[in-house]
Amino acid sequence: MEHHMSGYLREKLLVAYLRHKRSFSVGNLEGICLLCRAHTVTAFRPIESSVMVSVQKPEELFIRFAFPKQVVGRVISCLKYCDLYNRVRYYPDSEHRSVALASQAGYMYVMLFYSVEMLHDGVAMREIVDRFFKDSLVVPIYMHFTVDLSLSWDVYKGAKSSLSSFLLPSYIGDQSQLHYVKVKDLMSELCSVQLSGMKSSDALLSDSQLLFSLLRNCNVSLRWLLLHRSSADKKTKEIAVSAGTAHQIEEDALLSFLLKTSQVEFELKQLYTELIESRRTLWEENKGRTSHSIRQLSEYLFGTQTLSPKIKDGKLMDVFKNISKQVYSLDYKDIVNSGKKLYHMISSVREIEQLDKLKECLQIKERISIVQKYLQNMLQALNLQDETVTTLSVITDAVYLWGFLDKFTRRLQKKIKQDSSVVLNLHCLFLKFRTMVDAPIIRLSQNQSPDLPFVSAYYSSEYVAHISAILEIIPVMLFTILSDDVVSTLRPNCLERRIETDNVQNFQKPGSQYHLTKALAQISIISQGIKGISEAPFGLMDLSVKNWIEDKLRKELSKRFKEASKSFLVYRNGGLEELEKNLQKLTTYFLSQLHVMECLQDLMDIQGTRLWEEEFSCFLKHSAQKEYDDFVSRRDKNSAVIVPVEMNEFSNAQTFLGDLLTQILKLTKPSLSMYIEPMSGWFDAEGCELLGMRFFELLESCVGPVGMASLDSLLVKIITENLKLAFKGLKILMDARCLEQIEMLNTALGPPSSLPLFRWSSYQFMAKLPGMLWEPWVESCIGQLQILRCLINLKLNSACKGNAKENCATTEHFLHELSKQGALCGFCVPLRTTYLIEDPPHFLGRCASMVTISQLPRYVLNTHLGTLTSHLKTVSLDFSPVVIGLGTFLRQFHPSYLMEYVQYMGQYVRITTETCGANHEHQKGAPDPTSEALKSVLWMMFFCKHMEIPKDVVDSCIPPSLIAVLQV
Repeated sequence: MEHHMSGYLREKLLVAYLRHKRSFSVGNLEGICLLCRAHTVTAFRPIESSVMVSVQKPEELFIRFAFPKQVVGRVISCLKYCDLYNRVRYYPDSEHRSVALASQAGYMYVMLFYSVEMLHDGVAMREIVDRFFKDSLVVPIYMHFTVDLSLSWDVYKGAKSSLSSFLLPSYIGDQSQLHYVKVKDLMSELCSVQLSGMKSSDALLSDSQLLFSLLRNCNVSLRWLLLHRSSADKKTKEIAVSAGTAHQIEEDALLSFLLKTSQVEFELKQLYTELIESRRTLWEENKGRTSHSIRQLSEYLFGTQTLSPKIKDGKLMDVFKNISKQVYSLDYKDIVNSGKKLYHMISSVREIEQLDKLKECLQIKERISIVQKYLQNMLQALNLQDETVTTLSVITDAVYLWGFLDKFTRRLQKKIKQDSSVVLNLHCLFLKFRTMVDAPIIRLSQNQSPDLPFVSAYYSSEYVAHISAILEIIPVMLFTILSDDVVSTLRPNCLERRIETDNVQNFQKPGSQYHLTKALAQISIISQGIKGISEAPFGLMDLSVKNWIEDKLRKELSKRFKEASKSFLVYRNGGLEELEKNLQKLTTYFLSQLHVMECLQDLMDIQGTRLWEEEFSCFLKHSAQKEYDDFVSRRDKNSAVIVPVEMNEFSNAQTFLGDLLTQILKLTKPSLSMYIEPMSGWFDAEGCELLGMRFFELLESCVGPVGMASLDSLLVKIITENLKLAFKGLKILMDARCLEQIEMLNTALGPPSSLPLFRWSSYQFMAKLPGMLWEPWVESCIGQLQILRCLINLKLNSACKGNAKENCATTEHFLHELSKQGALCGFCVPLRTTYLIEDPPHFLGRCASMVTISQLPRYVLNTHLGTLTSHLKTVSLDFSPVVIGLGTFLRQFHPSYLMEYVQYMGQYVRITTETCGANHEHQKGAPDPTSEALKSVLWMMFFCKHMEIPKDVVDSCIPPSLIAVLQV
């Protein structure tokens, strides 16, 4: 706690906690106050690693919880003279004494602060330093937390003087040289051990002591170098690092040495574990072979074989009979007596071998050596105990290395990137650090602490987090290895019927095949490494690397989709051609990522296609949702201003779908384009296509049904917001004065089935009122967005039918019940959709007809295109979006309002038709009745078609003669 949080900070936290509780009735409050009491903060040296403990005046910290001096003295004496943890037996070499007593050394360092007078006693400290610290200045005190004695004991005269001879640069340099030389030699030995193979149990049993000594030396040298290269004392660190540079051993070389050591340790542990499990079988096999060899040797020496020497020595024959009986009497469970008998038998066989009469015969010597070998194997099998694995675990313990994993992460990733075979040995490295999870919970487990599950879960999560950090490079490598060239090579090529002899080599493409083979070999190696990590015995932790790699592939896919979409955001000012070009590039990129996942699915047994589909769908849906959230936030900031959505609402879009919608709205802007229904597209004044079904086909090939449905859902939300704004604006404008005027007008016009008393003149004075009343809504883009929805759903529906073929009719009925799937298949009808539920305003049908009549003079009838076109360049209205937008607004209320609107417009059509037939005198500035009649009929026909008004209602409102004229 003191290492991570100073006393002053702890005091502030304690005061804040008490103020929060508003009570001082906290259990153990006095003890907590003692623990968190502030003390004098002095300047301290900056340290590189958070595992290098730097506590100011620790004796003042410990004196708050003082122990009796007698107890402290006895504990220190016990630590100084005893081998409390029985570790010395695992390190028979005296040079390794400080490593054997490393655990006691850490506790000794802490206990000395409870007896500060001993730190000032030079004689006592000299004895302690000679026993614990003479060749190790950087000491792990607990787990991976270390201290640098050259700095920690700098203020204590006795401790400092006792260390003086070991702080000399010459001494540190000599120690560094010694260990760096050892690393070179040990590395070559490790490689030779691996090359010679350790699968033979005989070789392993005979060379076990050499292997244990090798691993012991490896771990000792690795420990000293890593600890002292991270020393907090600059001089010590510089000496250790410079010595390594001189021997060409840098961090990468030490990391390779660590990996190799971990590999040999893992293989040796595995082999010993297998041998211990099968030691009874090994014993019985060698026992049978020994008996058989002795019997054969006896028959050869004393038998009647043709080539046997036929030795006549009764005493020697009795010796062989006695050995044979002893072999049969050996019992595996009686280890002590069986071991003594085996020693005696081996001695007897060696004495027999030295007899003069048997020395000169090579056949006899060979048979006797076979008997000796089997007896030795029996003795080694008898000595195979669980203590062997314990010894191996002790000398390979690397808890102190946990703090170096962060430093090694980038270097490991770099090595993996350079050589993918490193992944094969990663599970060995991870298992070497497995003791990090066990070390903190040993005492908790012994005391049956209730905190055991929580502490274990914390360190297990830390352990998994470090493993995950190292493996982060693998998903990136997989995508890098499977580049576009490799993926294209995997695609099948069309075979030619005939190949010229000269072109055979070019047809084989050896260069491409070589790169393909190399890439597949790398992925195969990575797959084996991942499998090794998944199958490694990590204890109680569920370390499913396969699931982890799938999650990382998801993240990498998501990252790549976002990066690709950012390049799309750059091109915002181009036309249709550039937009389609960018969509084609995106389509190619998205498909290349799909091909990569298909390859990984075959090579690594993962669900690559499903991962791609899910992440691509998630990317598109997230893009749509984020754009809608940004749109709503912008609307909330400008809630006082009631304006419809225009293209500039998405001019600063930060997502792929938002930017795509920006460019679509820009190309289909009503003031710059005209929608022609028969051609299902938008055109400019010169007749050039701005946007059409070709674009939607390309869009569907790029983003698929999910992307189209996501864009459609975004349009739905924007249309809903626009309708709310339109309704809000209408309610604000419909004040008492306006309602009074409309009521007077409604009374003057009469019911829709009759004609007004003043005929055509009744409509002249009302033209200005709706323009002022509902102009913001008229110029909105609801109709434009609805048309886009219709085309998107048309494309989705056609694609669904094309994919389903004959199953489409059956599927259609079923999918109508499933709204989610129906949206993906384009079965929804946008013009039938109800976006909001509100109470209708008064005179809604009459207001809608007034809006229509006020807008008709702005258009002219274009018989060639069969639509109404605007003759005013300043008007930002296209005919089709206005009609559909008006119908969409009326659709949100009861269907009777649609009928009312059609009937009121029918009344207007009849009035204009009657006016034309009566040769009405045309007034200057007033609309032409003939033109108004044709335009109103075309408006009505277009409206009734898209809003699905029944034919009998249409026939009752529109004179058949006018319909015939328009159809001609």
